[in-house]
Amino acid sequence: MRVLIINTRVPFVRGGAEVLENGLINALKLAGHEVDVIKILENWGAPYEYLLKMMMQARIMEVNNLSPQADMVICLKFPSYYIRHENKIIWFLHHYRQFYDLWDTSFGPPNNNETKAIREIIIQSDTEMLKEAKKIYAISKTVAERLKKFNGLDAEILYPPVEDKEGFYCDSYEDFFFFPSRISPIKRHLLAIGAMRFVKFPVKLIIAGGVEDENYLISLKKFISKYNLQNKVKILQNLSKKEIIDLYAKALAVVFPSYDEDYGYITIEAMYSKKAVITCKDSGGPTEFIENGINGFIVEQNEEAIAEVIDELYKDKNKAIKMGQRGYEKILSLNLSWEKVVDKLCYG
Repeated sequence: MRVLIINTRVPFVRGGAEVLENGLINALKLAGHEVDVIKILENWGAPYEYLLKMMMQARIMEVNNLSPQADMVICLKFPSYYIRHENKIIWFLHHYRQFYDLWDTSFGPPNNNETKAIREIIIQSDTEMLKEAKKIYAISKTVAERLKKFNGLDAEILYPPVEDKEGFYCDSYEDFFFFPSRISPIKRHLLAIGAMRFVKFPVKLIIAGGVEDENYLISLKKFISKYNLQNKVKILQNLSKKEIIDLYAKALAVVFPSYDEDYGYITIEAMYSKKAVITCKDSGGPTEFIENGINGFIVEQNEEAIAEVIDELYKDKNKAIKMGQRGYEKILSLNLSWEKVVDKLCYG
């Protein structure tokens, strides 16, 4: 088949959506399909009114009568699914969350008449455009539940595989906990760093990730300095993929207290690395893979609760090892593969 992928693009940024898109393209080609991609320009620095322009841009694109014709389109990020096509399949990554589940939180926009109007337009329009699809898949139960709550739509869960899963390995269980994630408030690094104030044993926290919010990075560094945590917490930047994989391989466990994560590649990568994962009850996607006390911990979203399980795993490294092994066995049992994804998207 000729398959057209529709997605958005922020220039010079490569995150989880771009990794997923690249994996999908390669898998479709490997399965013998002809693939092309259309990108809608996304601008993180633009005012919220720009979102309405993106929606219109996607809607006026005419892909039904291309020559040569696309047999199907696969839509990923908002507002890619505004495009018209008789065989539109949506693999839904997430809403424009600031106007959905992040509305009226510290992560959302100011609540005023202007943003309320934009929110109403987006939710109503999203619902209508999503209804046009022949089939909607969601990347996690968390995302599917949001679709049901806000748009009244059902979606089948289709978990994406990680990139180069064979590259992850387990080397040892050293005296540090690893938190690999981009530096952004929604990832809640402060929660993990704050937990280190209450940890009783000589263990470190290593944070690694690209900086999305410079002011947030400054606040993390000030917090570390204020509480004299320089010997307990390290923030590493600009690491290669290999360096990150090596840190996974040597960590005692992984800490990932992110707020209501859509999916959480970090959880999956940790499981392939045979590491237990500490996450929170409101962390979303990671809680779909972690069983409390079995292959990690799901704790209250506070510093003391995180510190308690960090100490528990340090005191009993055999527990950390066994949990990591159970996580590895679980992720293998789920058989996350691109072959499965392509089969679902193309043939249902």
